[in-house]
Amino acid sequence: MGKKKTEPEEPKSNNEEPKAEETEDKEDDPLIKELKELDDKYLEVEREYEKAVQELQKQFTAKQQPFLDQRSNVLANVEAAQDEEAKSKGTPALLGFWTKALKNLPALEDHIEEWDEPVLEYCKDITKSWIDDSDLAKGFKLSFHFVENPYFTNTELCKEYHVTEVSPYTGEVSAKEIKATTIEWKPGKDVTVEKVTKKVKGGGAKKAKQKGKEKEEPRDSFFRGFFRVFLSFHIV
Repeated sequence: MGKKKTEPEEPKSNNEEPKAEETEDKEDDPLIKELKELDDKYLEVEREYEKAVQELQKQFTAKQQPFLDQRSNVLANVEAAQDEEAKSKGTPALLGFWTKALKNLPALEDHIEEWDEPVLEYCKDITKSWIDDSDLAKGFKLSFHFVENPYFTNTELCKEYHVTEVSPYTGEVSAKEIKATTIEWKPGKDVTVEKVTKKVKGGGAKKAKQKGKEKEEPRDSFFRGFFRVFLSFHIV
């Protein structure tokens, strides 16, 4: 963990060679060197701790999974559907379960628009998995599972967070990349855009009778904001 070796300066115009002391690394003070060695030993134990925590997390995730599977089965019970229409939705037993769950998350509550809610009614489950089961610190994936619906052809929308450690001392990590599924919207069903009629310029009765051109413009939507791709940013 010594200092980074610096490049020698360019020789001056008189062709003098750079002084030897300018090209050599400066030795650490004995006390600083000892402290760095202690830091390295501390980090070795920290790495052991992190591995142990990961193993413990895997064990308890496996213990929790049966309850998540049971919840999914309870929500999918068609016989408990409130009405005939609910039977075709993602959670027939409790219509809109995942919409309410997402809106109760502080990070998402203000990002779910009214036009997103009918789409989310077809969500049957949301699951989490790891990018690499051998190293959970590399990131995770969220998967939104949907039943057949009138909005898009995807049965699953995923978002992957690929993470790397920036500093072992501060705990800061960097998301190297965030991948997201491309949503295959059915014709006229894309809730992330709205149709806007462009008014015909000019006056007169003839112009007034003409219809303006209709075009699509982007609008706020959970499906626009959440399923975006990002490259490299820091998380503390």
